[in-house]
Formats: sequence, C-alpha cells, structure tokens
Amino acid sequence: MGIPRIGFARRLLVLYGIIFILALLVTDWTLSHFLQKRDFLELQSSLTRQSVLIRELAIPLLDDNKRLQEQIRKIAAETGIRVTIIDPKGAVLADSSENLEQLSKMENHALRPEVAAALRKETGMSIRYSMTLEARMLYIAVPILINFRESEIGAVQTTISEKKSKVWPVPVLNHGKVLGVVRTAMPIMRVDEILASVRRPVTLTAILGILIVLIAGILFSNHLTKRIRRITSVAESYAREDWSQKILIDGRDELKMLANTMNQMATALRSRIEDLETEKGKISVILGHMNEGVIAVDRHKQIAIMNPTAEKIFECHALAIQGKSLIEVTRHPHIERIVDQAFREQKTVSEEIQTSGEIRKTLHLSVVVLKEHARDIGGILVFHDITELRRLENIRKEFVSNVSHELRTPLTAIKGFIETLLSGTLKDPSEGERFLRIIAEETDRLGRLVEDILALGAIEQKIALMKKDRIDLIPKLVVILEQFKDRIEKDKLSVENRISGKSLIVPGDGDRVHQVFVNLIDNAIKFNRPGGKIVLSADQKPEGVTITIEDTGIGIPEEAKSRIFERFFRADKAHSRELGGTGLGLAIVKHIMETHGGHVTCQSSPGQGSRFSVFFPA
Repeated sequence: MGIPRIGFARRLLVLYGIIFILALLVTDWTLSHFLQKRDFLELQSSLTRQSVLIRELAIPLLDDNKRLQEQIRKIAAETGIRVTIIDPKGAVLADSSENLEQLSKMENHALRPEVAAALRKETGMSIRYSMTLEARMLYIAVPILINFRESEIGAVQTTISEKKSKVWPVPVLNHGKVLGVVRTAMPIMRVDEILASVRRPVTLTAILGILIVLIAGILFSNHLTKRIRRITSVAESYAREDWSQKILIDGRDELKMLANTMNQMATALRSRIEDLETEKGKISVILGHMNEGVIAVDRHKQIAIMNPTAEKIFECHALAIQGKSLIEVTRHPHIERIVDQAFREQKTVSEEIQTSGEIRKTLHLSVVVLKEHARDIGGILVFHDITELRRLENIRKEFVSNVSHELRTPLTAIKGFIETLLSGTLKDPSEGERFLRIIAEETDRLGRLVEDILALGAIEQKIALMKKDRIDLIPKLVVILEQFKDRIEKDKLSVENRISGKSLIVPGDGDRVHQVFVNLIDNAIKFNRPGGKIVLSADQKPEGVTITIEDTGIGIPEEAKSRIFERFFRADKAHSRELGGTGLGLAIVKHIMETHGGHVTCQSSPGQGSRFSVFFPA
C-alpha cells in the first residue's frame, strides 16, 4: 500500500494554514473597522472643533463678505479643509472652494441636512458625495449664535454610513439668535488613506507571519510525514506477517507512544500466532493421520473442515468442497438425516451406513453436536470405515460354516462306516477291511484338514514366527519334484524344468517356501489330465525372482478366478473332494507369500490348464 498523494500531515498543514489565514483576515477586518471608526470619530471631533474656532473668527466679519471670503480661504489653505459660511436663509456668504463672484450662483444650502440641523441650533453632521468636488465628504455644521458659549456644545456621536446621508444632532442651549452657520468639510478618503497607511504594515506583517507559519508547517509536516511513513511501512510488514521489524522513531509524543504500543502489539500477536500455528499444526497432523474420516460442518450444514481420510472416502478434494453443503459432497441423504436428527435432539447420534459407487463401503457414523460457543462449527461427523471388519466377520461366519461342513463330511462318513461295522459287517473280513480302509482315508483327510486350518490360522495370526534365511530355490524345487515322482509317473505326466542357473537366492522361511511349492505342484498334478505336462520356469530381475508353475489340466472357470485364493473355495468341488483336497491350499500359498512381501497370481483358461506365478522380492 502506497502513501496517499496528499498525506495526513499535509492535510493538517493545509487545514491549519487556512485557519491561520482566516484568523488573519478576520483580525485585519476587525482592526480596519476599529481604526476606521476611531479615525472617523477623531476626524469628526477635529472638524467640530475647527468649526467652533472658525465661528469665533467669522462672527466679526459677517457684515463684510469680502474680508470673510479672504479669511475663510486663508483658513482653508492652512488646514486643508473646505469652509462654508451660510446665512440663516441658506445663502452662501463665503466658501473656500469658490470665488467671491461665484457665491451668488451657488444653490441654497438651507435644505442640506447638516445646515438644517445647525439652523435648528444643533450641531449637524452629514456624509455624502459632493458633485462639486467629486468625492465623498464629511460635513460638520455648527450654528452662529448670539450669547453663544463654547461650553454649551455637546459631544458629537456618529456612525459611518456608506449608503445615505444621516444627521446626528447634538443639542445646544436653545437661547440665542442664529446669525448663520459655519460648515466644514473634509474628504472621507483621508480616513481611507490613514487606514491604508496602517493596513500596509499590518498586511506585510500578516504575509510574513503566513510565510513563517508555512515554512514551519512544511518542516513539521515533513518530519511528521517521515514518522508516519515509518509507522505505516512497518504496519504493512505486520500485515504480511513479517514480525522481524520494529518501529523506531524519536520523540516523546503520541506517535512515539503509538509506535511503542504497536511494537508491543506485534510481539504479542507474533507469540499468539505462533501458538495458534502450533495448535493448528497439531490438529492438522492429528486429522491427517487419523484412520477415521472427520468432517466439521456449521449450523447450516456447510462443510468447514475435511481431513484426508474423509476425502478418500467420498472421493473429493478439500479445495473443491469449500463453501459446499454436506449433501453436495457426500451425495448421501441418510447422512443428511442423521445430522438433522443430531442437531434437532442436540445429542450425539451414531448409525451404520453404506456408501454407493464402484467400491461399496460400510461406515460407522457418529455425529457430535457442539455448543453455541464453538462459533463456525456446529457439529463434527466421524466416519469409521468398518468395511474390512464387516468383511472379516462375513469371512469368519463363512469360515465357521465351511469348517463345520468340511469336518462334518469325514466325521459323518467315519461314523456311518463304524455303525455299519458295529451292525455285523465285521463278521465279513473282506467288507470289514474295506470299511476300515475308508475310515482310515477319511481320518487322514480330517487330519490334513485340521493341519491346514491350524497352519493357515498360524500364518494369518503371525503365531508362527517367520525365519529370515537365505534360500536357494533351485535345489528346493528339485527335492519337491523328487517327492512327487511316484504320483507324476502314476499319472503319466511329464515335467519340463526350465529353471537354469547356478542359484536363485531369496530371503525367507525355508519351511514356508517349501509348503508354497508343495501346494502348487500338488495342484498341478491333482488337476492335470492323464499324460499331461508340468512346466517350471523362473524370471530373475533386480527387484526379485518370479517362479512360474504351469500345467495342462482342466483349468479354472472365468467366474471362479477371483475367489480361488479364498478359504475352502473349490472351482470343481466334486473333483477336489475325490482327490482329497481341503480347499485351503491356495489360501495358505497366498498368505505365506504376503508374509514374505511377495504375491501370487493366476492365469487360467477352462480346458487349457493353469499358470501360477509367485514373486519373491530381493
């Protein structure tokens, strides 16, 4: 943010400058008015006194107009005023501005305001424009009385009038006869000249004062602006969360106090923000590493917070859900109804829900309602993904059912043959021996089933600790093929061992790896066709070793491929039971490979055989 074109200090300077100039103008006007009034009163008083003096000189000369004219002109020349002597009828007897010959041509002055007042034995005054002198004039007229005493003249009080003539009568003694009027006049411009002479130094002083104030104001403004800019610059750094700077300014005024306060505020804010960031970081770490999905909503069910687990559950991104409602993101009306119920009842509500989509998930939802002081968050939704738990429960139920069924079959057969023997068949040695042989086979099958169940349980529960040996797969496969030699020859199968090389060393548990290859080769023999073929091959890469066992047997139906590694699953149940299969062999192979960090895959086509590959990481 830049500094404004007209800063605070300059605006303050302009404001105070205007106030100072207005104050000077008001002072100048007041002083001019006062001086004008004072000078006018002084001029009026002076003219009145001069009129009185001229009256004393004019009384002896009233009968001699010539001498009166000469005397009047002499007085006017010495005083610089205009003097007029008027008789009681208004005729001009003498005038300092006219010649003696012109007096008879002058108009009658009886109606002049100041003359009329004087004829009434009063001191008259008038201000008007003189057509003769072409100037505004101040006229003072005093009566010439018989038995007149100076002490009888009252003080003249006047007020300046620019627009019209006025008369301010000053009463005198009424006794005495009026012999005439002495009128004196002076241009008002004299007052203006005096006022101008006074105003000139005042104006110069005012201009000098304005210059001094402006210079001082500019200096102060620059100093103040620098300090304010320093505060503003650091404040902008604080707005950018840069707390490293401090406001360092001189002085002991309010700006210094403001700077100190902002420094303290910045320190406190920095500490508070660091604490909040720490707490926020803790919450983010906790939410980010929770296995449960967490969604925080406001009272209007707008999403405020969503952790990564919840994003995965509902296949969305946190940035894309800002400002969206819960139903928009989850697209699950049941969740909306649960939240509404929790808000309505103001208590925690928990239910189990199913998600839609390609991968259906089972979630346990708990809606926790927060109190009013929680500000923008009205409730928290916690989603526990119990899909695997429900799957395991189903597997457990299916496992119990399958185990019960698998155990019941040989036990039923054993019990049936025993009852048959007890019923008298033992008397026939050949039949008794056949039944006992069947009982022995079912007992062996039952034993294999129990052993496979125990082995699978130990592997899944990691009861049997896995050894970490270095195993050479080539000699192990040779030994296993030797074990199955009689069965291979009996079924007239051919074995093609394409595994070549000095050794294929992998880390693992030798006994468990042996069991993997025994189960796979046993299946390749068991489900092969008479005269069929078994092919063993290996692929060694830097990341690990892959062993492939391929047969030319009956193959696996397409719909059964995804389930062949499940417990007790048989693609051909009748054929498998005839051959003594328990349905756990491939499940054991899968779990052993997973405990070694590897995996097993299957490729098969019905009637064309199967191909099983096991991968051992290096």
